[in-house]
Amino acid sequence: MGQQLRTYAFLNAKLRARISKIITEDTLERMIKSPSIEEALGLIRDTSFRVVEEVYKKTGDFKLAELEILKREVELYVEVEQYLEDSTLEFVRALTSRFEIDNLKNAIRLFFTKTIRKRPIETLSPYILREKIHYDIAVDEIVKSENIDEIVHNLSETPYARIVEDHRASIEKDLSLFPLEVALDRFYYQILTSEALKLTPRDRKIALRLIGIEIDIQNIDWIIRFKTFYDLPIETVIGLVIQGGQMLPSQSIRDAYLSQNPKLILGDIINKYYPGLSSMLSLQGSDTGTRLLLIERILDAIMSYEIRRILGGYPFTIGILLSYFLLKRKEMRRIMMILNAKLYNLPEDRIRAAL
Repeated sequence: MGQQLRTYAFLNAKLRARISKIITEDTLERMIKSPSIEEALGLIRDTSFRVVEEVYKKTGDFKLAELEILKREVELYVEVEQYLEDSTLEFVRALTSRFEIDNLKNAIRLFFTKTIRKRPIETLSPYILREKIHYDIAVDEIVKSENIDEIVHNLSETPYARIVEDHRASIEKDLSLFPLEVALDRFYYQILTSEALKLTPRDRKIALRLIGIEIDIQNIDWIIRFKTFYDLPIETVIGLVIQGGQMLPSQSIRDAYLSQNPKLILGDIINKYYPGLSSMLSLQGSDTGTRLLLIERILDAIMSYEIRRILGGYPFTIGILLSYFLLKRKEMRRIMMILNAKLYNLPEDRIRAAL
């Protein structure tokens, strides 16, 4: 207990100092109003995002700049790992596996595009991570694979080989990566929950709550997309959603999906758990894309509420780590979204709506 307190006392001070340097709303607004991507980049030149300008100026390739930011995000997690031990270390390692899984999905997508769809990938392959995260995954070998057997062989020393093997039929016969990608996401939350259960009681409660809310957010997003774009059978949907959510029982998932307005599920959650956000339910969208953006804004507001709740509570818990990671992820997503919008000269109101 004493060691844990000392660890969190150090990390609390270190990470709160970093949180205080997160790009402000005022700077984001100035970036949105910037007449060019070059001027927008100039506004973050003296921050941790200066590498974006450096890479973009050197290469003229904004996707390489995005890749560099992704590398920096991974480094945030790996750096924090050095201050931890035992169950807390293993939990953060489980958190970090999200990047490994996402990168594996990207590599398999390139294999699928090249081998199954017979399309060129030369312009896409430079933008995947090649650095080791936890397992020695030769992403280039996966991309170059001629069949699923080769991918499974390349992943044989990892837990991902079995998942790919289990979804061979959907890739080879149904020509779809969708079931595999859902299975990989489900695996991530399984290992994350498993490691959370090994934490101390106080940390376990905080971690499981945030994981549960993130699972709820993921499930809500999937439910709406499954309904809007795929119209999958309800039993298929129930089989795909992730177990372990905090606020969303299976019956609510079923009711929301079968209704003609899946957004109703958010009303139940907000009225019960987040009444302060109820005004957001009145927002309307004229088309599917706008409605999805509005729903994403509500989900983001829920997570922001939870982060504020943690940061305002007892400081010496795993909550400071989770809050820091979530805030940095949000910061990076918003910065890169604005810069991408500037690259394509999108109007200011459209950028604000996306944020």
